[in-house]
Amino acid sequence: MSSTLNVQKIGQDVLYQLEEFNKKIWDAISFRMIHALMSQEPELKESYYNTQEYRKQRWQKALLEAHENKTKTYELLASEDFY
Repeated sequence: MSSTLNVQKIGQDVLYQLEEFNKKIWDAISFRMIHALMSQEPELKESYYNTQEYRKQRWQKALLEAHENKTKTYELLASEDFY
């Protein structure tokens, strides 16, 4: 063979390409994440907390109606008639 492959150089080239690719992916994703956070309406910023509170209150109400019976509580929560 007149030319030999330099495995280390090929590995460095591949690593460089992967690093550049990762940077481009990160730039695209981070921009979208930041944009999404900044563009949310104020009411939506607390949506996770509000959802958790709503579920907690609903559980307590169902638990009271089921007289502390957890099986019946789950059945109530799963029914379409429970509000």
